Amino acid sequence: MGDTTTAIVWGMPVNPADFLCKLDAFRKALPTINSLRLCNRFGKGENTGITKLPRELIGFIEDELLELHREHEENRLYGWSKTYCCFEGSCRPSDHLDGGDLDMYEDVIESAEIDLLKAHPEWSTADGLDFPADYQDLLDEEVANRLDEYADEYMWEFCFQTKMEWEAKTRKHMTNNGNDDILRKQFGLEAFIMHENLDDSTITYLKDNVERFSHNKACPERAMICYLILPTQSAQWKLRLDPICRENGDYVGESASSMLVDRDSLDLTEEHRKRFAQAMLRLALKPSVHPSQLYKTLSATSSMADSLLRQVPLPAGNANASAEERKRRDAITTKRIEALDKSQWPKLMFLVNTNCCEF
Repeated sequence: MGDTTTAIVWGMPVNPADFLCKLDAFRKALPTINSLRLCNRFGKGENTGITKLPRELIGFIEDELLELHREHEENRLYGWSKTYCCFEGSCRPSDHLDGGDLDMYEDVIESAEIDLLKAHPEWSTADGLDFPADYQDLLDEEVANRLDEYADEYMWEFCFQTKMEWEAKTRKHMTNNGNDDILRKQFGLEAFIMHENLDDSTITYLKDNVERFSHNKACPERAMICYLILPTQSAQWKLRLDPICRENGDYVGESASSMLVDRDSLDLTEEHRKRFAQAMLRLALKPSVHPSQLYKTLSATSSMADSLLRQVPLPAGNANASAEERKRRDAITTKRIEALDKSQWPKLMFLVNTNCCEF
C-alpha cells in the first residue's frame, strides 16, 4: 500500500540539518529576543538604560544572540548536524567519539606518525626529515582510519538506530516543539519535508564528487529533502491494489487522480518574496539543492523558460561507462547544482512525495 502527496508551491530548497539546527536556535533565542524588544520599547524605572539604545544596536544584539545559539546547536554531539550524517550515510565511526573516548588521541597520533615514517623512508634525509606538502592530510587520514577501527564495532549500532529513528523523529520534532508554528507566525512559511531512497546514479555521484562521502566508510542510501514554501493546499491520495491480483498473492496497484489548478495562486507577490528573504536572513540559510532533485522542468507548453532547469538527467548508473564519460556527466550535474544554488529563489515547483510499503 502507499500514499502520495503533491503540491504546486513557491519554494526554496535548504540543507535539512542546517535548517533544523538554525530553526531550533531561533526558537530557543526567541523568548530572550522578545524580552529585549519589550524592555527597549516599554522599560520603566531607574535602571532602564536599555530604553535609550537605538534600534540598530538592539538588532546587533539579537544577531549575536542568534549566532551563539546556532553555534551551540551545530556543535552538539548528538544534535541534528551529527545525527543527520548517520542518516545520509556520510559519517565515520570516529565522528561520534566524545571527549572521554579521545583520551588516547595523542597516542594514536604518535603511532600514526611512526608508521607513516616507516612507510615512507624517502622522507628521511641526511639533513633530517623532509615532509611532503600534503603530510598533514596524510597524517589526518591515518589518524581518522585508526579511530574508525577503534569506534566501528560499538558505534555501528548507534548509527543504525539513528537511521531507523530519523524520519519519525524529525516529523515529530517539527510538530511537537512548535517549530511549524514559528515558521508560520514569524515568516509566513512552511516546511515541506520528504525522505528519499537514493538511486544508484545519485549514490555514485555523491561518492565521486562530494567530499563528505569520499571516505571508505561512507554509505549514502537515503536523504532528507527539505523546502521552505509558501503555505499551500496540497493533495493526497492512496495507491489502491488490484483486488483480483491481491487474491492471488500479488501486489499490483494503480491509481489515477486529476486536479484543477487555481491560476491566480501561481502569482508571486513582492510580499511573498520578502517572507523568504526574511527567513534566509534571520535563520542564516542559503539555497541548497540536493543532486537528486530539480533536474527536470515541467511546462504547460512546449517551451521551457528557465535554462537552469532544462531537462538534464543525473548520470546514468552505467557500470560500463568510461571514467572520462562519468567525469563529464558529473561535471554537468555539478554545474547545474551550483547554478541553481546561486540563482534567484523562490521558484515555482511541483513537489511529489510517495510512501509505500509491502506486507
